[in-house]
Order: sequence, then structure tokens, then C-alpha cells
Amino acid sequence: MICAVIQILAFIGVVVTAWPIYGFQQWVAHTPMRNVQAMVPAGDMVWAATSGGVFSYHTVSGEIGRYDVTDGLYDVQPQVISYDAGRNVVWMGYVDGVLDALDVASGSITTFFDIHRSTRFPSPEILRLAVLGDSLLAATSFGLVVFDLDRREVRDTYSQFGTLAAGSAVRDLMIAALPDDSRGLWLALEGGLAFAALSTVNLQDPDSWTVEQTVRPSRSLEAIDMFGRIVYVGTDRGLGRRTSAGTYEIVDGLPARPITDLAVLSDRLLAIDAFKLYAVREGGTTVVLADGYLGLQSVVAEADGMAWVADSERGINQYVVRDGTQRAELRMGDIFPGGPFDSPFGDLAVDAAGGIWATAVESVEEGGFYHMAADGTWTNFSSRFNEELGDHGNFLQVHVDPSGNSWVASRGSGLAVVRSDGELEVYDQDNSSLLPAAGTSGFVIVGGVGSNQDGGVWVTNTTASRPLHFRTRDGEWTSLPAPDCSGTPPTTAFGDLLVDSSGLLWILVQDIGNLRLTRGIVVLDTNDTPGDPTDDICQFIGREGALGRGLPSVRIHSVAEDRVGRIWVATDEGPAFFVAGAGAASDPSLEASWPIWSSRQEASFVLHDLPVVGITTDPSNRLWMATREGAYLVEETNNFDLVHRFTTRSSPILSNVVNTIAVDGASGRVFISTDRGLVTYDGDAIDPVENVQRLFIYPNPVVIAGDADPDIYIEGLIKETDIRIMSVSGELVGQIAGSGGRARWNARDEDGRLVPSGTYIVAAVGRNGEGTAFGKVAIIR
Repeated sequence: MICAVIQILAFIGVVVTAWPIYGFQQWVAHTPMRNVQAMVPAGDMVWAATSGGVFSYHTVSGEIGRYDVTDGLYDVQPQVISYDAGRNVVWMGYVDGVLDALDVASGSITTFFDIHRSTRFPSPEILRLAVLGDSLLAATSFGLVVFDLDRREVRDTYSQFGTLAAGSAVRDLMIAALPDDSRGLWLALEGGLAFAALSTVNLQDPDSWTVEQTVRPSRSLEAIDMFGRIVYVGTDRGLGRRTSAGTYEIVDGLPARPITDLAVLSDRLLAIDAFKLYAVREGGTTVVLADGYLGLQSVVAEADGMAWVADSERGINQYVVRDGTQRAELRMGDIFPGGPFDSPFGDLAVDAAGGIWATAVESVEEGGFYHMAADGTWTNFSSRFNEELGDHGNFLQVHVDPSGNSWVASRGSGLAVVRSDGELEVYDQDNSSLLPAAGTSGFVIVGGVGSNQDGGVWVTNTTASRPLHFRTRDGEWTSLPAPDCSGTPPTTAFGDLLVDSSGLLWILVQDIGNLRLTRGIVVLDTNDTPGDPTDDICQFIGREGALGRGLPSVRIHSVAEDRVGRIWVATDEGPAFFVAGAGAASDPSLEASWPIWSSRQEASFVLHDLPVVGITTDPSNRLWMATREGAYLVEETNNFDLVHRFTTRSSPILSNVVNTIAVDGASGRVFISTDRGLVTYDGDAIDPVENVQRLFIYPNPVVIAGDADPDIYIEGLIKETDIRIMSVSGELVGQIAGSGGRARWNARDEDGRLVPSGTYIVAAVGRNGEGTAFGKVAIIR
């Protein structure tokens, strides 16, 4: 029936189109997955739990699949993983006790909160997982939980083991022969080792468990395994071995470092510390099989002589271990999905090609900067990958100029630029006018970067004797003294800056004693002579206001310009804006205003008293505000209205702590950077077209089932349009006000009713006489 209707619609002139590559409201996470916490083999697959989600590696085809929060994972950082071969399900556990079950065949993910809801002990962290028949054994920070795999619920909880303290953490577990040769359960606990026969009637009885004190002086166990009928334990001071007398001894030949994981590979035991993979033979001989790692996390072995190790830097690596070898042969190395090398990000900037530039947050050691092309390909810029950067790091701010050059400011390493042709260069005191910070010999702090329409670049040189610098498009540098603005505090430094559409500089003024604090903002007019400070005009704004006027707070995190020329500041007490123009630097009446909610149910002022750390606008001039309580999308009507608040409850963003937001006007993609990683969201606002053209409407036809509102998108709009939806007979059905290049219709008429099946004409009329654009859409109910 539907096929017949489509043929009819095509006959009458309705174009049937496919969805674009980036369908509206598609979410994608961009998290690094090289930091592997744990892994598990599953036939021809290896599954890895990472700091950015989960990935699978097919050992035959080499194909890598990835799953993250946008695919349904509970959180971004699963820390343990296990595989249920009978049900073809991968299980993951989290620090807060939540379990995820990923059905490999369908890709569906189910989340279980049973352990998470436990209130008996302060922490429900899941430390290991193992499948035993119809049970999933979860080693937790308070004991052992038995989860029924068929009924999908907790069956038992064991939290008292012999004489050990109630609620002792279970670090690892194994099913193996007991000293009396019966089959039993061994637990590596923070206070010792406990075992009990699986045939025991009541494992909740503490007396059912035998407790042994292990290697002294260490009592903290990390891992347990059995090799040659001997129990081995990984401790925080090396590898221990159980004797026939039930005592424990240190295995010689390994350093006194934490042994975090163990695995048995045919004729040897494998062990890891943070840096090396070791092998222990039955006679006690130990050898180093592989080294050169910085953070080994997990080791697993397979029957065919293969060993897998997981590292915090290099993903998963596979080794071939042959009889008699003193070292393992690397077969496949550094396996992980493509993505940024580090995360989270502190600053973002979109380039003309739809790519995103990002800097690491300050807490990331030797943090570099990163670029994701529009096709999702990442390039990492850091001293690890780029000789030009040497030992430079701590890049914190990024700006893309009109020529497509990307400028990245660092705290201590000067200014890096990646030119539009890909060339990388670093500017410091040796090849520019930039100066070291006061009292240092080579510590060049760049607080911010901005550019004018001619391609000239402005740079603040924090704490330097001449804090403002200008580079012409031809590469000529000029250093300038601090502008003489009345009221500027004497002990200040210059931080981030914005060059607005009028060419004015808006510069954040920092406290020189604590560069994380701002004391206000400077507005500077250079009178189009950036190299001559004698004709500069400026004013300092550094007083807090009240009741909707003045700065909500002098603690300003960022400054931005919207699509109509207003200058927005994000402060510790909410947002504010300046209605500025070319004369703002000399206007004594210049004062910030606090945006007001249209509905008083939202209180008076927009996000007042809430720290706002970043503001940007989309092509419809809606405001995206980054806060520590999610991302807010606000639009202006009579005053301002809340369109949506994006939180972990209402969307797939990775955290409510949002660092910054950027918007690509060409595609509508919104980049939301949180303290746990970056996600992109396909927003409903894109740049308008220059001239009236035929409208692109999708999906088309629209199939409506029941009373659900469909999302019908109209693209190819000029900046401001009035959109009218009409029947083929010319009857007006509905109207939409368009602002930006895309609009949305919910297939309802003026009275809010879903329209009947049929063909509808869409006419977009330019409000300033640009003409009318047309399109058609078919509705099938």
C-alpha cells in the first residue's frame, strides 16, 4: 500500500528523498578509548571496557566496533567486563554498582540498578565480574553478589567471610579446586584470602568460609589465579604463592610493585604490573615477556598460545607466546577505536570545513590540542606526535581566524598555529614579539587569541610587561603596553579576548595573583591602527550590579557575540549582555543587562545565580549556555524562553558538568564538551542560504503512525522567512516563523490537529522582499 502511494506521489511531483547523513537529533560521542580498564575474549572477539565506553575487536577481520552512552550504555566509564557465552551477552560493571548487559547479536543494552540501590554499605563499586552457569558473580567493594542471569535479578549477597570485617572488598575471584580437591570459590579480599566449597549449603554463614592471611607485610590482594594446582595472588608488593601448608611466600624474580592481574597460559602463569608482562613457569623461573608500557591494566590468555594485555595508553595488544621463549612476540599492537588522544576538552572552535578544534583541560598533563574533521577523523597535536611542539604543552584556548588558520594559546608554551595548509608552527619569545611571564626566562603565557576581519590576530600575553600583541596577516608582530583605562586595578593581567564584528576588543582582566579569577572586562577601540596605541580608547567595567543592570559578577568565564551584535558575558552569577556598537569603548553609559525570562514561572532573570562558563549562538540566534548543571538552549521572543535543558537525564550528554559548547552553522551540529568527554548533537538550526531557492524537505513522504508528532524539516531558507503550509487547493493549513536555514513542522494545523493524508505545499516568503521559495511534502497516515 505504501509503495503504491509513493508511486502516486512521485507522479504528481512530490520528490521522495532519503534522510541526510546526519539525521536531526542524532547523538555521537567522541571519547578516547585507548585507556582500557579491562577486557575479555569472546570467541573471535575481544571486548574491552575503557574510559570512553566499550569496544570490540574481531581477531580475524580486524573490525572494531564501539559502544558508548549515545548507544545506550549507562555511563562513559565501565571498569570491569565479562562474557556470557551461553547467552552471547557482554556484561559491564561501574564504580557506582550499575550493571550493563549488551546483547551481541542485537546490539541492545539493558541496565540494572540492583547493586547500585544497596544502602547497607557506603560504596557499591563493582571490582570484577565472572560468569558461572546461570549466575553472574560480581565482586564488589562490600562483598560478593550473585546475579541470576535468567531472572535478571540479584539472588544472593555474601558480605561476611570468616573472621574478616563485614563488608570487606572482594578484589578478584576464581572457581577452582580447594585444598581438599572439591570445587570451590576463592576470593581475593582486601584483608586476606577466603575460600568455600560450592556445595556449601549456606555461604552467607561466615563460618562457611576459610580465611588465610597471605603474603606479609602486604595484606591487600589485587588478583588471584591457580597454576599447576598452586594458588597465586597478586598483591600491592609483588606476586605471592600458596604453599602446601596454607602459608604464602613471595615469588622471586618480580619487583615489589603491585601485581594487578593474572592469567594462565598453558605451561606458564602470566602476571602484569603497570609496566611489564611477566611469565612464571612451574619451577618458579620468571621472565619478562614484554615491557615499555606505562599503565598495564589487564591480561587474559587463550588456549592457542595467545595473550592479550590492556594498557591505559595503548589499547589492547596481542602477543604470541611460544614454548621456550624468553620474550613474547607482538602480533597485533595498539588496538583501539579512532578518537581524540585525551579528554575532556576545555575549549572548542569550529572551522570552515565543519571540523572542530579542541584543547585539553588544564588538569591533563602535557595536554595538547586536537582536530576532528567533518568525517570524524581525528588528528592529535602534542609533543608525543609532533616534533614541532617539542616539550610544549598546556594548550588551553583555541581560535580559528577568517583565513582558516587555527591558533592555540598555551599557559607557558607560547602560541601554536596550524595553518590552513596543515603547517604547524609555535610562536614564543624567539620568533615573535611575545614575552616570557614576569620573573621567568622562557615561560610564555598566552591568555587568549582573536582576529579581525582582515586576518590580523590579537594575542594577550598574560603577566608580561607588554601584555597585548598584534600580528598582521603578513606576519609582522607588534607588542603593545596595557591600555590606559580609567579604573583598571593596578595588579591585573589580561586573559581571554573577543574581537567583535565592529573590531573592538573585549578583554577579560585577571587577578595577577590568581589567574583563575577575573576582575572585570576591558573594552578597547584601536581606531583601526593596531600598531599605534596613542589613539586607543578604552574603558574598564569591573563593578557588580543588581536588579538586572550591571555585571551579575566580575568573575567572568568567557565572552561571546551573538548574531545581532550583542556582547554576552558568562559569569559566576549568570549571563548578561551589552548592547554595544562601534562606540562602546567611549560610551560612558555602557552597562550590562541581565536577560529576563518571558515566563515568571522561571523566576525573573535567565539562569541568575547559576555559574555560566560559556555562551555561544546557533544560526537562529538562540543561546547555548554551558553550566555545571547541564547545557541550556534559550531563545529570544518577547524576552527569553527556555527551549531545552540538556542533562544526563534528558539526553545522552556524558555529564552535567559542561565545559564549553560550539555550533557548526553549516551542518547544525552542536558540540557539547563535558568533564567526561565530547558529544555532538544534530541541532535544528543551520546557516541560511544567500538567495531564494527550491526548498529541501525531509523526510518525504512522511508516514505518521498514531498521534505521535513527526519531525518534518524544511531547509534552504534565507535568514528571515514566514513559512506557510497549504493544501494543494491553496487553503492555509499552518504557519511557522523561520530564523536561520532550517525550520521544523510537526504536521499539525492551526488548531493543533494532525493533518490528514495528502500533498502539502510549503511556501517560504522572505520578510525583506527577497522572494518566495517553494517545496512539497506528502503526508501518509
